[in-house]
Amino acid sequence: MGGTDPKATATNPYLTDLQNLRSRLSGEVTKLQDTLKTTAADMNGKKVWVGKTADTWTSDINGRRSRIQTLVGKLIPIIDAEIKRTPPKVTPVEAKLYRMQ
Repeated sequence: MGGTDPKATATNPYLTDLQNLRSRLSGEVTKLQDTLKTTAADMNGKKVWVGKTADTWTSDINGRRSRIQTLVGKLIPIIDAEIKRTPPKVTPVEAKLYRMQ
């Protein structure tokens, strides 16, 4: 969308949406990274459930928690990269077409 067009005079609505997404997501990242934290801590402490099945389940919970943290850690950098390559201004027609989507 857009480029370095001299007719680009409208604020890029896609960029605005990306910035709003980043702002909202920043507030949620900590919550998302803490997903399964209590469950994993309880299971690792072996106070909730013990035995072979519990060990397997604990390993599964720890793996899922680690995977969630990895994926969540990639969200903000992906959005930042998209923000960086998105022009701040577009033509009015481009802005209107984006809003129509």
